[in-house]
Amino acid sequence: MFIIVAKVMIVDDEATIRQSVRLVLESEGYEISEASNADDALIAVQKNAPDLILLDIRMPGMPSVELIKRIKSDKNLSRIKIIYLTAIVGAKQIAQDMKGVEATIEKPFTNEELLSAIEQVLKRKI
Repeated sequence: MFIIVAKVMIVDDEATIRQSVRLVLESEGYEISEASNADDALIAVQKNAPDLILLDIRMPGMPSVELIKRIKSDKNLSRIKIIYLTAIVGAKQIAQDMKGVEATIEKPFTNEELLSAIEQVLKRKI
């Protein structure tokens, strides 16, 4: 029997957010990678593409919108699913307007909200 492990990248400039999300997801069997900004995330996904990116909207460096455009325009990366992970009020509307974003999780969130959103997005066909 084969168990498929989903690879999730957490992209957030706050180390405490990355660490807490990592702990929750690793306890559920996800393979985790991290980046503290979109520039580092782009380099990392080109080397080892995850199945899903949890992406903060506001970070130093390359805007998250630009990261999404680059990923979605690359035929080798376009299958990666993206969830916004943000404290911005009204981000759900931003995500609805943004092509390439599957869902939005607003900070603060519960572990159950995080896991539910990830499960729903990963079940969707690419």
